[in-house]
Amino acid sequence: MNYSDAVSMVRGKRNANRRKVGNNTYAEILHDGTVAIKLHSTYVVKIHPDNTYTLNSGGWQTVTTKDRINQYNPRRVYQRKYQWFVNINDKEYPFMDGMVVGA
Repeated sequence: MNYSDAVSMVRGKRNANRRKVGNNTYAEILHDGTVAIKLHSTYVVKIHPDNTYTLNSGGWQTVTTKDRINQYNPRRVYQRKYQWFVNINDKEYPFMDGMVVGA
């Protein structure tokens, strides 16, 4: 999902700034124009206008958190031996809260 798709998803027919997209999950347009996917009280993915993505587990490295991150960003987050990794251009990097990835 790129930035324009994310904005269209949130705006919908009612031109809203917030929309429920899953169980305990909302998509919001923030004051700076960034589209944020919020699971409970954590922005797990922020989609920026330049089509970069900020990933954040908020310390909750759960199956649901990983699912939401994978659903709304182009990079795959996966787990091996209780540690999360991100695949970027066929290379494996340890997942870190606040990491920024490109499309």
